[in-house]
Order: sequence, then C-alpha cells, then structure tokens
Amino acid sequence: MSNQNGYSKPDEVVSTTWITGTVLAVSLAAGAGGAPLVGALREGVQEQFALPFWVTGAGVGVLGLAAGILGMILTRRLPGVRRTGLFRVGLILSFLAFGLYCFIRGGDFWAIAGLAAGWFIMSLGRSFAGTSNAIFADLWHHSPHTGVILLHAINSIGKVIAPVMVLVIGAGLGGNARVYAVIWLVLTLVVFTWPRKAIAHLDCTEQHQHAEARKGAPVLHSPLFWLVCLQFAFIAGSEAGVTSTLPSFIERHRQGIWGLSARGFSQVVLVVMLLGIVAGRFVALIASRRAGERGIIKVCLVSAVAAVPAVLHPAPAVFLPCFFILGITFSATWPAFFALAARRFPNDKTILSMGATMCTIAGINGFMLVASLIGNNPANLPWAVLASAGSIVVFAVCFFALSMRRSA
Repeated sequence: MSNQNGYSKPDEVVSTTWITGTVLAVSLAAGAGGAPLVGALREGVQEQFALPFWVTGAGVGVLGLAAGILGMILTRRLPGVRRTGLFRVGLILSFLAFGLYCFIRGGDFWAIAGLAAGWFIMSLGRSFAGTSNAIFADLWHHSPHTGVILLHAINSIGKVIAPVMVLVIGAGLGGNARVYAVIWLVLTLVVFTWPRKAIAHLDCTEQHQHAEARKGAPVLHSPLFWLVCLQFAFIAGSEAGVTSTLPSFIERHRQGIWGLSARGFSQVVLVVMLLGIVAGRFVALIASRRAGERGIIKVCLVSAVAAVPAVLHPAPAVFLPCFFILGITFSATWPAFFALAARRFPNDKTILSMGATMCTIAGINGFMLVASLIGNNPANLPWAVLASAGSIVVFAVCFFALSMRRSA
C-alpha cells in the first residue's frame, strides 16, 4: 500500500535490489576515483603543474574542507530533498568534475584554476554521495553494520583498482579523467532508472525517521553527536595521510625490485596496503554478526602497530607484509563505527551521514595537508607516514571513552 502522498509504508515489502546493486557499483567506482591525487598520479600532477608537494596538499585540504562544509549547509537548507535525491546530485557533480579534468591542458593559471575547481566540485559531490551510508543502513535494516561494511568492502576493491589503472593508463590527469568521466556518466544515468516504488519506500522510511527525531531534542545541539562525527575525521584522515605519502616515501627511500622502477614499485607497495584494506573488510563482513562493531574496531586498531616496522625496516620481505597489515587498520574501522553511531542516533541517519561525510572530507584533506607539510622535505617522508598512521590513536582513545549505547 501507499499513503496519500504516494510513499509506500516503511514496513511494506518492496524490492530494492536494483538500488542496492547501483549503490554498490557507485561505491566501487568511488573507491577508484574518489582520491585521484595519490601515488604516481599525484607525482604526475605535481610535475605537470609545477606544484610543490606541500602546495598540492594545501590546495586539496582547503578546497575539500570548504566543499564538505558547504555540503552540510546545503543539506540543512534543502529539507525537502531526500537521501536518494542528494545521492543523485552527488553523482552528477562527480561526473562534471571528471569532465572538467578532461579539458585541462598545460600548467598556466587557468589550468591550475580548473584543477582546483574540479577538486572542489568532486569533494562537494562526495559529500552528497555520502548519504549512501544511510541508504544502505536502511536497505539492510535487519543488520545495518553488515550492510555498511559490505558497502565499504566493495569500495575498497575500487581503491586497489586506482593505482592499477595508473600503471595501465599512465600518470597523466587527462587520460585518467576521461576513463572516470565515462564511468560516472554511465552511473549517473543508471540512478535515474531506479524504480519509483522503491524510491518512495526509502523516502518514506527517511520521513518516518525524521518524524521520530523531531520528538526529541535536535541532534545538532548534542555535543556527543559532534564528538562522534569528529571521530570520522581521524579514521579517514589517518588513512589518507598514509595513502597520499606512502608512494612518495617508497619512491625516494626504497629501491625498486622485480625489474620495476622506483615509481612503479611504489604503486605495487600501495596496492599491497590497499589489499590489506580489502581483506580486512571482507573478513569483517563475514565475522560481523558474531564479532559485532566493537570487536571489529578493536582488531583493526591493533593492526596499526605494523606501521613502525613497515617504515623503519628496509627489507621488502618485512615492509611489504607490514604494510598489508597496516591496511587492515583502515579496513572496517569507518563502516563499523558508522553502524555503531547509527544505532546511537537511529532517527538521524541523514544528518549523521552528512556529518560523518563532512568530517571525513575534512580529515582526508586536512591530514593530507599535514602529511604534505611534513613530507615536503623528502628526508621527512618516513615521519609523514608514521605520523599519519599514529593519528588513529586519537580515535582509539575517544572510542574507548565514548558511550555509544543506543538511546532509550
């Protein structure tokens, strides 16, 4: 049945398989295209535009943070737009960003301005597309943490694809942008084929949650809400700091092996760490029902100690498996903590998604900036990697101090 506004009841059985598949496909593509300025691609962009290491980090940090804040503001100013609508807007903006990158040539002022504008638009699109976490939590309402971990497990596969694509396509911004532009165009068109009844069902579920949320105090007035959101900055920022500086560290402080150049080997090491993220998320997915969110997060946090031998020991037989283990740190921490937070704020998933996404963007860009400032001197790149990995300790302290029990 549907109500008088055309929305199906939240408890009505509605097939959402097509939406589920599409969101997973977007998550896969976002893993590959969500952080294009890492590894050899970052080095290539810096060479093309003659940008110092720290300037790239500063530009990415400031623009990404501004886009995240704007996304949060717009979400509050557009109360009639549901999660599914915001998700569609996010995809359109991502396509426009990659489309813009296709036309950037040279390294003059206008080219740099285009590079900055593209990153801002892409970051804004990511903030809107971040509502996919809330959408998936509703799609998997019987086990939200399993659904969110699945979403991020698929995303992690895309992260592995990104450096592989650079090895195949090259480190040029234009070539990579054309591939991603086509991918995002297809995905953008696909989301407009979602069944109207399934969209109505999800919108009605969200509307019901908002009605329940209005019965209590506004969540934005809760210090605990903002403290919870802030933790996503440390989780995502730690990963971003490591990912953005690891290839440069390998290229300058380790010798290429297996006949690879130093730059090519740096991509291999990055893939190894990303495979650790993939493995960790799929293991967490299998064990999610038994281990629970807290157990998953604890295992991930323990894996962070691998950062020390990974950076300090020069032998590939040591640092390669250690970087794989370090990847486990960044595997299921974010989705497990989001599922935990969603249980604490069950009727505020949209604003929680936006708050988590805004802080994630702030963390990614802010930590990339800090890591870039530390690693601007190539001799300090080992410390940039260690400082980034070590920042997850801040989250660990807050995680064990916070009370995340579901509100009565």
